[in-house]
Amino acid sequence: MAATTVGDRLKMLVRSLSKTHAEFAKQNGISLNSMSRYINNKRSPDPDFLTKLAAQKVNLNWLLSGEGGMYVSAPWEAKPESKPRKKAEVVSTKSKLSDLADGTYSRTILLPVVAEISAGIPAEVTDNFEHDNFVELPRIYLKDKIDNYMVFRVNGQSMEPQIMHNDIVVIQRREDWSNTDGSVCAVRLHDGITLKRIQFDHQRQQVLLHPFNAEYRVQVVDSMQGDDISLIGTMVMQLRLS
Repeated sequence: MAATTVGDRLKMLVRSLSKTHAEFAKQNGISLNSMSRYINNKRSPDPDFLTKLAAQKVNLNWLLSGEGGMYVSAPWEAKPESKPRKKAEVVSTKSKLSDLADGTYSRTILLPVVAEISAGIPAEVTDNFEHDNFVELPRIYLKDKIDNYMVFRVNGQSMEPQIMHNDIVVIQRREDWSNTDGSVCAVRLHDGITLKRIQFDHQRQQVLLHPFNAEYRVQVVDSMQGDDISLIGTMVMQLRLS
């Protein structure tokens, strides 16, 4: 059914973010009662609420009148008529994301590439990284809340040939190390962050950071020596643009 009212479109927006009405209301500084009134068209959205949505790139013209798309196109994004028809290979699942006939994706989410992650010697995220790249992913691949995912561009060759320099990796945030043995993870060490395959040596109380590239050495983090390591998250998707 078409979203014919402001309330219908607001419900569509909340559903697209995989949030409950209560979560969405709290995030945007309104009461659940106000949210209910907006959705049921008993009250028009307040200016402060609309301002917060606009800051999240929600197209207010779409919300209030139904015209245009759900989100405002960023200045660096190509317009639909000139948008290049690219494909992105989801390397980890050997499947592809490809344009539909009208050049859009079905049920997708746009996530920013937040930083580079080292595939080599751990390195800090640079303060001047330009957040001007986005990846568009089908929501079906993202089982958790959208806020629990981070997207990085790989910088380095220690994970080749499986994960190449300039590949895009999607990391699901987590702090619990359980069930990560053998997984590719983003981790933080004292000198920065890096992407490696994790192996635990419980007897020696060590964490081994394995590269895939045989030209790089395994890095040993020894808790008995006071070495510090924390988990950023596990890799759930790998993409290679073509």
